[in-house]
Amino acid sequence: MVIDIHTHVFPREKGPEILSELSGRAEIEHYSDGSVESLLHSMEQAGISLSLVSRITTRAEGVPSINAWLLECRREGILPMAAIHPGVPDLEHYLQTLQSQGFKGIKLHLDYQGMYADDPRMYPVYEAAQSLKLPILFHAGLDRGLPPPVRATPERLLNVHRQFPNLKMIAAHMGGEDNYEETETYLLGRDVYLDTAYVLRIMRIGTLKRFFSKHPLEKFLFGTDSPFTDQATELDYFQRLPFLTQDEKDKILEGNASTLFHL
Repeated sequence: MVIDIHTHVFPREKGPEILSELSGRAEIEHYSDGSVESLLHSMEQAGISLSLVSRITTRAEGVPSINAWLLECRREGILPMAAIHPGVPDLEHYLQTLQSQGFKGIKLHLDYQGMYADDPRMYPVYEAAQSLKLPILFHAGLDRGLPPPVRATPERLLNVHRQFPNLKMIAAHMGGEDNYEETETYLLGRDVYLDTAYVLRIMRIGTLKRFFSKHPLEKFLFGTDSPFTDQATELDYFQRLPFLTQDEKDKILEGNASTLFHL
């Protein structure tokens, strides 16, 4: 069983426009039309059993409708991550309801949401997620389609970890594309998860090897960032990494995520 913890889906009528706009602004390719159906086809081609899907919102008012749509996406092989905003009323009760409906965690992209990771305005989200043991997947590091500043740097994520030591944090993109030195300084060796989404084939092999040697193996998760990478290509590359045993690869591909998300 292979679990991809970092994928994106969009409504069929909006997906092509969203992906076209992102491709033009950020020069990022896409490998499907962004629909749930195309993700399922990609998973079948790649040999991936389960994908966690997410979307984001910039407004508290948009949270209920996006999560309602994500819940409709749930089916065999697809589980949703919740969109959230600190302005949502009665936040912990709302997250508890989402958790009971089958949401496996929260996805945050703070560059779009206009807040730094360690902004106290975000603390109610972290407090509620920590209380409910809901993992938070942070977009970490730069976003190719957005100007500076980067709002979820490794240093700021470490600040969050220190404030909320029991919060289950995932720093996507191995702590952030082009933030590898800062990730080594602030996150490696900490009780923070890293996912491989998008940067797996971009990172220099020596840097990748060093990350896996300096960070607990149980804190790595396989992710692709589909549709912005091809799931089959990402999985094949990961399986061919020469410095991990197959048992270690299996833990990253399935075991760690199964434990973290209670699958």
